Amino acid sequence: MTATRRENLRPSGRGGVQRDFLDECAALIGDGRLRAGHRLYAEAAGLWTGVSTLIEKAGESGDAGHLEQAGVILHDLSRVEKDAMEVLRQL
Repeated sequence: MTATRRENLRPSGRGGVQRDFLDECAALIGDGRLRAGHRLYAEAAGLWTGVSTLIEKAGESGDAGHLEQAGVILHDLSRVEKDAMEVLRQL
């Protein structure tokens, strides 16, 4: 994997951007739903980091098992992001 591709996957993924934005909003507004959304996107950011690490390992080793593990995490990640969107939809 090239350094550029690796860097595109690394910075806590999409979840990190939403997490940071919601953290700022929750601090300014103080709404519990924003805090709940922030917690869920913080969880998602960690999951995205795990996925990117496993994809990198699969590319380096050729071991498809890493991709299978990433798939399991992505399934969990879809639930976490869906839950976050449902919480935020209530705003």
